[in-house]
Amino acid sequence: MDRGLKTRLVIGCIVLVTVLSVLSARLLYIEAASGEDLSARARVHYEFREVLPARRGRIFDRSGELLARSQTVFALVADCNHLRDPMLACIGLGRREGVSPQTVRRRHLPEELAGLYRDYVADCLSEVLDAPKHEIARQLRSKKVGEIVLAKHIEDDFASELEQMLSEREIGGLYLRRSERRNYPSPLSLTQTIGYVDEDCIGVAGIEKTFNDEMSGRDGYRFGERDRRRREIHAYRGRQVDPVPGKDVHLTIDMAVQTVVERELDAIIDQFRPEKATIILLDPKRSEILAMASRPHFDLATRRGIRNSEPVRRNPAISDLYQPGSTFKIVGYAGAFDRGLMTPATEVDCHMGKYELDGFVLKDHHPYGKLTAKLSFAKSSNIGAYLLCRPLNKDNFHGYVRQFGFGEKTGIELNAEQAGRVIPVSRWSSTSFSSQVMGYEVAVTPLQMAMACAVIANEGVYLPPTVVKSVKEEGRSAPNLKGDTREARRVVSEKAARQVRQCMIETMGEHGTGSKGRVPGYTVAGKTGTARKHIENVGYVAGRYIASFVGFLPAEDPRFVALVVIDEPKATGSLVYGGAVAAPVFAAVAADVVKILGIEPDRPEELRNPDPVPLASAAASTAAADPATGEDEE
Repeated sequence: MDRGLKTRLVIGCIVLVTVLSVLSARLLYIEAASGEDLSARARVHYEFREVLPARRGRIFDRSGELLARSQTVFALVADCNHLRDPMLACIGLGRREGVSPQTVRRRHLPEELAGLYRDYVADCLSEVLDAPKHEIARQLRSKKVGEIVLAKHIEDDFASELEQMLSEREIGGLYLRRSERRNYPSPLSLTQTIGYVDEDCIGVAGIEKTFNDEMSGRDGYRFGERDRRRREIHAYRGRQVDPVPGKDVHLTIDMAVQTVVERELDAIIDQFRPEKATIILLDPKRSEILAMASRPHFDLATRRGIRNSEPVRRNPAISDLYQPGSTFKIVGYAGAFDRGLMTPATEVDCHMGKYELDGFVLKDHHPYGKLTAKLSFAKSSNIGAYLLCRPLNKDNFHGYVRQFGFGEKTGIELNAEQAGRVIPVSRWSSTSFSSQVMGYEVAVTPLQMAMACAVIANEGVYLPPTVVKSVKEEGRSAPNLKGDTREARRVVSEKAARQVRQCMIETMGEHGTGSKGRVPGYTVAGKTGTARKHIENVGYVAGRYIASFVGFLPAEDPRFVALVVIDEPKATGSLVYGGAVAAPVFAAVAADVVKILGIEPDRPEELRNPDPVPLASAAASTAAADPATGEDEE
């Protein structure tokens, strides 16, 4: 063999061995130093962990009517990394051009492929999403890493159509992500109590927020592998942990009663166009809320206001404060009866409408002479209320105010409840006692005022209110997971409560301020209120009033308490009074509620020739003709 050839072969072998040794060393180094990292990066392209969302718990009323549920929807998501994958681009573009992926690779430069593929994807999606191609293309170019959400809230049928289109046109890098959307079968009812959720199905207000943890459940997950076209390889499906559905919340609300309440609210809004209005109806023995509504409110489906009004998403029944006026006289009378300082027959001189013996002036809207305590209450005499409650003294009166629940939250299972404002005795002025007896210089929520009346209806016992009957896992036989930790307390004696009840029954008589709230066949106990409206940092505003009525029936065995509060009814003269505006609303609501709840009349003789009970707005429009309905305080 030629010596020169032999030398070249030896040198070649040495070079080859050296190169292979270097490569081997490099491979060993990569395996030792970066093997795990590279393996993890590779697994990202074909392994995935899919979240299996838990079904959010449902909301029902007391009879099982569905109020809120979650619906499975999908989001169309683009993976930015896969959109730039040359192989996926070649497969998709090959499908469009009718050639093989290899041909596409030879026809186009690598830097062109990503742009061409995005255009192809945008073109395909614009057909099915009914969106401009340029807008979809802009979205696809908006990010270089991560994910791009192209469409949300895609329902099952359309999701199947999208999946079929992606498969037929061999589009990779896009996939459907499962999620949930909250659905409300009656989106205009009970809106502020139910509340709503955000885009991530997390409770923001109302029951949705208060019981968010219980209703959220626990997500599951599943591991799997995909091929280069992002299609799942079922043979390599891995570990799966099933989601745990959220618990269902059953409310104390009766939707049949709720419908009546909302109907009457709409009627009074149409007639008097007030700033706002609230109605609460509850069972006084169990302190269960049967209906609760306010206007303005909002649409649960869109979160927008109704009738072009601004949406009010808070719950005014528990979050808005007002000065209650004469409905608050329940507290002073109950305290005086409880201390034995008077009886319903006790006489009081009302000084013909003007009293000024204690260094300040008190006036009545009508001049009265001597009245019994019962008639003083029925005619809503401010002078009579002050003189009858004066022996109670300010400390005892303030104690009863607190015992009735004013100045502290009721603890109802709703967010953003306000405690109200009660001035400490140490900060009272010389007129604070008389003002508070009449329902001024205190700020209360509608729910607090309804609960004060419930104390009288419940024989003098205060039981904190509730709007939730049970929290259960799915299934009719599932146990109630909500324990009742409410503690009742006695506020006044049973005798005192019955004496206040006598005064409230008298209020509904021919000469009382609440006569327009009577319900044929039933003995009603009630109290009207007409308070001058107080504006923060302004004071009391002339000509602006809050009209209210609170009452219950049957008076001797109350089945429900109802409160009506109407803020600034647009009316003149006696039509702004609680007896003219709010009492007819109570009558209209009660006339239907007694049928829904199956309440037997306690005065059946009145039903032989009953007077028709009109809608609240129609009843209120006739009140001006009857001066007795307007006898109330200013």
